[in-house]
Amino acid sequence: MGLIFPFLEVHVVLGPKVLCSTTNADFNLFFKNHLVGPISELYASQITHMLSFGLMVVLFDVCVRKRLPLTLFSRFNIIQGVLLDIICSFFGIAYSQLTYLVRESVFGELLANSAYFSIIGFILYSMFMILFGRFPKIPIVSEGARLNVQLFR
Repeated sequence: MGLIFPFLEVHVVLGPKVLCSTTNADFNLFFKNHLVGPISELYASQITHMLSFGLMVVLFDVCVRKRLPLTLFSRFNIIQGVLLDIICSFFGIAYSQLTYLVRESVFGELLANSAYFSIIGFILYSMFMILFGRFPKIPIVSEGARLNVQLFR
């Protein structure tokens, strides 16, 4: 549940740069019509973006303060997804504040690709580990999730 937030965020923030700027026109069109386009339309208005953020904050609060009878495993994974979303938002804001010259250079493309594929890799790794019933161990993020889960024991 919590991993949907970083998935949507990374496709809105870095997806157009990474997936829709290749030299293959069919590849660009496919991702623009089937992945990046629909998700960007979902996040197009400020209201839906703020509603998503509000839902994420409520979910985080519910998991940290144990307002619902969720297991430690589910609370940990939801909080980890929220923390990944915060990291993805940071990358998006930092990337958008770079000058046009840096964003469009090889260095800018390297930054965008690295951030995009790192977040997607963390999401896939987490999903794989959750399917096997194990706690995903992502550096820094897992420690933050563990501290938030144990804060109100």
